[in-house]
Amino acid sequence: MIGLVGMGWVAYAQFNAQMLRLLIDPELESVANNLVGNAGPGLAGELALQDLPYDPRYLQPLSGRYYQVARIHDDGLLEVQVISPSLFDVAIPLDPKVQANLIAPDAPRTAQFLTIEGPDQEKLRIVARVEQIPQLEGRYLFLVGVTPDAILAPAAGVVGFAFALFVAFCAIMVAVVSLIQVRVGLEPLHALQRDIASVRRGDAERLGNNYPAELQPVAQELNALVDHNREVVERARRHVGNLAHALKTPIAVLKNAASEGQSADGVMRQSIEEMEAFVERQLRRARVAARAEARAGAQAPTIAYRTPVLQNLEDLVFMMEQKYDHLKAVDISIEAEGDVTFRGEREDLLEMVANLVDNACKYGKSQVILRLLPAFESNGLFEIVVEDDGPGLSDEELARAMARGARLDEAAPGQGLGLSILKETVDLYAGELLFERGQLGGLKARLRLPATD
Repeated sequence: MIGLVGMGWVAYAQFNAQMLRLLIDPELESVANNLVGNAGPGLAGELALQDLPYDPRYLQPLSGRYYQVARIHDDGLLEVQVISPSLFDVAIPLDPKVQANLIAPDAPRTAQFLTIEGPDQEKLRIVARVEQIPQLEGRYLFLVGVTPDAILAPAAGVVGFAFALFVAFCAIMVAVVSLIQVRVGLEPLHALQRDIASVRRGDAERLGNNYPAELQPVAQELNALVDHNREVVERARRHVGNLAHALKTPIAVLKNAASEGQSADGVMRQSIEEMEAFVERQLRRARVAARAEARAGAQAPTIAYRTPVLQNLEDLVFMMEQKYDHLKAVDISIEAEGDVTFRGEREDLLEMVANLVDNACKYGKSQVILRLLPAFESNGLFEIVVEDDGPGLSDEELARAMARGARLDEAAPGQGLGLSILKETVDLYAGELLFERGQLGGLKARLRLPATD
């Protein structure tokens, strides 16, 4: 808006300058030509005008229209010969430097236009001509002047009205453009609002990608938030399902013991211990999930938990050997290419590996091998391989074993949640769990977890 008004002022100034050239200067030159044409000798040999300009405003005192004729002496002084009645016996004031330039011997004989300060302290536009008059000696300076307001005043009202209209037009244009910019600029936000409402109502699962480049990061973050919330809800559903499935068997045992009137002390104690152990595992898994979410939301990965792997694997193997010493002859060995540090808690590491080793000892014939491989540079995950010489599983059995509620052997004791719960814990650490047929002929489990380095 300010810029447009400034342009208006510049246009107005250019208009005034153009009016000076188109209206004032031609009139001044016409009057000067008339004065030169009517100049001649008077009765006493002085310069006289045979006819005065026809415009009566040259007769009205201080009307804004003036003329003057002066003789130029050899010493550069001016002797006024004729002045217009409108000057009221006051000569047109000339600056000494301007006067010297006008009457210099080498000054151009053409009309010269300039603006000076007039007798009424107003700007005066004048034309100056130096001429020689026949039958008169010497040179004469003809000056004709007019104040610009005398000509421009009649048009000032029209120009002012036009300028006011221009300013009003500029204001309206700025308001309209601003309104259009606001509506057009905010339309992507309105579209984003509508899409978010659609996601909230369940009409859409995610936000689209048809947003400007400035809003794409916002849409991506909102989609990530939606996916995260959906994952949290799904994980909560799985945990509730796991908990209900795990508690169903102990509750059924307690119910049967109560209905049959059995001595329930031992049964209740065992069932309560099973329920307590499972609830503790679920709480520990919830803490793991909370830490994983905190790491995902942090600006930099956290390594607050550091667990040496090799020493804990050795301790785990010792416990498994003690457990199966009186059950079956199983040789459990460790092959390590070096030690690594797990980015997580020791209890979580032992629970995940113990699940795999326990299954390998159950279904293996006589040999179980643990291999510790260093972290891969591409993804920063180290690998623990658990392999046995048992019968192994087919592809269909592997897929079924990873489902919730399935076990590697339905006849073996347990609650039927081991592998699926293990898979959930691995996912919480952004790890990987793979099964394949091993070199010993049995099942080969590959557990990949994040390393701190």
